[in-house]
Amino acid sequence: MQNNLIKAIIKEPYKKAIVSEISNELKPLQDIVGGYIEVVPFPNVDGVDIIVNEEGKIHKLQGNLFLPEYQDCVVGTCVIASYNDEGDFKSLSDKQIKQVNDYIENFQIEKDYDLYDDFEILNEIMNRKMKELNSEME
Repeated sequence: MQNNLIKAIIKEPYKKAIVSEISNELKPLQDIVGGYIEVVPFPNVDGVDIIVNEEGKIHKLQGNLFLPEYQDCVVGTCVIASYNDEGDFKSLSDKQIKQVNDYIENFQIEKDYDLYDDFEILNEIMNRKMKELNSEME
């Protein structure tokens, strides 16, 4: 069982992201996200995916992380992991952990906002923030 552990980031709504060793199996991943999983490419970080609850928005789970690149957001608890050439999940590298944490720091949804009522406001705020970050990098 020990061989099946991977280093991943778990991010709950309104909480700090934590690096954790988790079991790289379907059932434990479903338990963490609270349902069937869906995999979304993590923006701007090569080789990283976000594992989310496939029905999170149907169940109106709390907003977690805004993804301005997709004009969308992650709801509920998510898992962030790397993957290999076969598409299997694997541990995040230290560099990937830093990149993901930097992104989360900028684009996590704060408690002050209700994703479903304030989507347009959040979309505007996060897009402005993304433009500011992009211009700083130039």
